[in-house]
Amino acid sequence: MAAADPPPPPTGMGFLGLLSFRRSATAVASFDPAQDDELQVLHALQAHVADRLAALSHHPPLLSLAFLSKLLDAVLSSDDAFREVLGIGPVAAALSRPPADRLAADLLDRTVKTLDILNAVSLTLASLRGSHRAALTAASCLLAPPLHRAHFGRARRAISRLFPDAAKLAAAPSPSCRAGPARALSFSVSRNWSSGRHVHAMAAHLAPPPQSPTSASPGAGCGLGLALYTMSSVLVFSMWALVAAVPCQDRSSAATNPPVAPPKQVQWAAPMCALQERIADEWRKKDKKGSSSGSAAATGLLAEMQAVERAARELSSLLEEVAEEEEEEQLVMGATDERARDVVERAEALAAACRALEEGLAPLERQVRAVFHRVVASRGEVVRIMEHSTRSNSSATASAAAAAAASGSGAPPHHHSF
Repeated sequence: MAAADPPPPPTGMGFLGLLSFRRSATAVASFDPAQDDELQVLHALQAHVADRLAALSHHPPLLSLAFLSKLLDAVLSSDDAFREVLGIGPVAAALSRPPADRLAADLLDRTVKTLDILNAVSLTLASLRGSHRAALTAASCLLAPPLHRAHFGRARRAISRLFPDAAKLAAAPSPSCRAGPARALSFSVSRNWSSGRHVHAMAAHLAPPPQSPTSASPGAGCGLGLALYTMSSVLVFSMWALVAAVPCQDRSSAATNPPVAPPKQVQWAAPMCALQERIADEWRKKDKKGSSSGSAAATGLLAEMQAVERAARELSSLLEEVAEEEEEEQLVMGATDERARDVVERAEALAAACRALEEGLAPLERQVRAVFHRVVASRGEVVRIMEHSTRSNSSATASAAAAAAASGSGAPPHHHSF
């Protein structure tokens, strides 16, 4: 006796529920282990992204160098899981068929914008490393007694240059770091380029795949379509977080509102939404606090960078007090040992913050480059698979048409459920 047909999915079921239903229904109705394995690979991508984002949700402090490192690791590992999906023959064959073809084209467009943002971030990190090394030198001069008026003047001038305009910072490396490897990953950033507009464009039209149980290939929307949507969401979220942390050129136009709004049924929706809300809250607080001085747009939300900013402002305020009191000469003579201890203490705090930032920036730069090259390779892989799929589908259609004409049957060619 033939196996009974599985019951229809409940009305109003979300696309993740539909995916789970189709998985169980296929296993019961067809007992096809190969197809069930394919569905498991598709499900594994969702579970992997959910696990990595959940781990980030419990990582303090938010938007630190360690956080960004784990975020970029999550992008790389999610790409590995996505390539596992593309490695399934029937799934790859559906990449050039609706609705997956449109979602794939959107992903390819987002990868290009991802490369632009990574390029700008790389330039900014190189510039920050140079400018903060100069601040470290300025702080160090206050740690070498006896203190002189020239030391105070040099430190004050360095601190005033510590947080340059974000547009100049991202557009070109600072003079102090041009001798190092401060070059763009692919091209220089033009004056009209905007990281905020790029993030906004990446998030535009980002929506879950359409669901149509009666379509010719419904599984494309449930499985492959969901995989494409997931990778697009990971790229949009990670680039938005990078722009929030690092003062890329014209980041102010990147809305503080979370850019990704996944349906609640998606496994990774809760941790991603939680992270977005936390980052958006920090961004709004920083913008409000620095609205009068413009520091919010220039310094970003990177925890180590904010530590340098706080230490520099505290030292600058103390040096201003010393200058106003005109006690420099007395300080040299040892008349105000308490003031001298305060200056040394603030200088040590700034030096420690600068060293922590400088030591962490170099590894982050390497990770940014690794993600850049991975995105290039993955984009090329998707393009190659789509071209191969298009040719294969065309050949299969032609062969089926020829066979139908020879046999007199008009039955359409069978497509895999993916």
